Amino acid sequence: MNYIVLVKQVPDIKKIPEEAWDWEKGILKRGLLDNVCNELDKQAIAFAIAMRQVLQGQIVSLSMGPPFADAVLKYALSVGADTGVLLTDRKLGGADTAATAYPLAAAIRKIEKDIFNGNRDYIIISGMQSVDGDTAQVPPQVAEDLGIDHIAYATSFNIDKNNHLYIKRITRRGTQIVSPLTYPCMITVTNWTLHPNATFERTRWANSQRILRWSAADVTGDESRIGLAGSRTTVFKIFSPREVSTRKCIFESDLAKLAGLLKDAYLSKSKSISQETAKVTYQLPAGKNPTYTGEVWVFAEQEGCEINQASYELLGKARELATQINTKVGAVLVGLSNLKLQNSLISYGADKVYTITSDQLDDFQPVLYSRVFCELLDKYKPQMILFSATPLGRELAPRVAYRACSGLTADCTSLDIFDYKKGTQDYIAILKQTRPALGGNIMASIITQNSKVQMSTVRPGVMQALKPDEKRTGVIIKYEPALTEADITVKIISSEECPATSELKDAAIIVAGGGGCRTKEGFVNCVPPLADALGKFLGEKAMVGASRVAVELGFIDRSHQVGQTGQTVKPKLYVAVGISGAVQHISGMQNSGIVLAINKDPNANIFKTADFGIVGNFEELVPKLITILNS
Repeated sequence: MNYIVLVKQVPDIKKIPEEAWDWEKGILKRGLLDNVCNELDKQAIAFAIAMRQVLQGQIVSLSMGPPFADAVLKYALSVGADTGVLLTDRKLGGADTAATAYPLAAAIRKIEKDIFNGNRDYIIISGMQSVDGDTAQVPPQVAEDLGIDHIAYATSFNIDKNNHLYIKRITRRGTQIVSPLTYPCMITVTNWTLHPNATFERTRWANSQRILRWSAADVTGDESRIGLAGSRTTVFKIFSPREVSTRKCIFESDLAKLAGLLKDAYLSKSKSISQETAKVTYQLPAGKNPTYTGEVWVFAEQEGCEINQASYELLGKARELATQINTKVGAVLVGLSNLKLQNSLISYGADKVYTITSDQLDDFQPVLYSRVFCELLDKYKPQMILFSATPLGRELAPRVAYRACSGLTADCTSLDIFDYKKGTQDYIAILKQTRPALGGNIMASIITQNSKVQMSTVRPGVMQALKPDEKRTGVIIKYEPALTEADITVKIISSEECPATSELKDAAIIVAGGGGCRTKEGFVNCVPPLADALGKFLGEKAMVGASRVAVELGFIDRSHQVGQTGQTVKPKLYVAVGISGAVQHISGMQNSGIVLAINKDPNANIFKTADFGIVGNFEELVPKLITILNS
């Protein structure tokens, strides 16, 4: 078995100087940044090295970037790779994910031919995503171009005595053990082990090796699919996450008074939420035709004949968007289906439910799902498709977009209809897709271009589901694709459901602890008791959350994590205890109704997005506040 590891040189997002931002042009001046190897790609290298210890073979590391990106390939060689290939050409610059996946897939074909001598027994391995894009789109789109399977969210592997490979992967409901039935295949990994370390001798050897440099012409002759010309999305605006905050923090040292202010604000906010009216709708300019036409579709994700709540949230947003442009809402249900599921989707806002059924679709199969979804897309031609940014959605949506020759914007936090002019091009009634980028350091507004359909993935918990209306009626449209058992390329060996320990998006009150809690004991003694006290005080469901730092320090498990790499939440009340306010965390809780921050640093960033603040030692303040709330 051979291996191709995709590695990427990325900017060090922990050290971005202010002068590196060009806010007017909406770009980051990468020449002013330190560059490092993408962290999850280091995990991919370790994954390949561990596999090679059992299955033998050679490891080729592949990267696409400017000439100085050969540094990450030297790193890969220093820790265990055998060959480094750099795809570098000015023509490749400015590419979005589709225009990145296309030349990478072409380079993989060339590696297969020139380095592996036509042997197709190889595995492509990469990190789940890169920190500069956070989209997780390139690996599945490379797999779609190559027509191979993709096993995402891999956490470990096992190889039996017959050299059969078994991959353990994360799913929305727990974990699965899967086995590829054909090669090559793509595997994307999460954090699973320590990074490999290079020895002095191996580093000297790596620095003496020649990196193979290939141009765009070396791998593909279709320049219309690379660089800016081949990109199907474009960023038209970037801005700071803090620009969206209008909060002014009230600092209060009298805890009894604070409790009263908090209760008054909470009751007032709850009342205003119940009285919210529909947004002012978009108006089509007189004499103008929309750029896109057709229905607004939602992929109705379901497992075990249960619709994911995030899909209901998307239907609420789809209903709003469709009303503004006078079209219908369609829900696409792939796999197991029954009348109860179909009627449920209609009650939450769908006008039509498209069901795609086959025995081969009962379990999620990326290759087959993207194929049958695009068959339906080609037949009915929607103008928008929304997916949830769940493990399944982040695996399927990129493949569908690539197969449909369309753009895709990942992890959106806002979707709006608007008109936009770029040069001589008028975009009328198009979808403005806003998402955090660069680890949450910026927000980017993006539009789709040169595409059949506009597509987005949306983080669960961001949008609002409608109240179900059991009296709504809709149309059921059935589609039965021609599939056989031979079409299945991945075998599911076993599945294990993990009980949901923290459905934070359903909580009215969240009390989250951060690294400022210092120890697990400090976290446990203060954060959960404060959540209990606030829940009783305000008569609502309260749950415990955490920052990424608190999770990495072992204070609580990852299911409680809030932020860019955790859950996005919008409770009525969010309490941040010992959380500094890094943009990655703020991006996951900035839509909360009321924010209370407790921090010993009066200049902590969290206070910039808080309504109320307490400055002081949490170990002294929190117990006193709990006593007042319980009195």
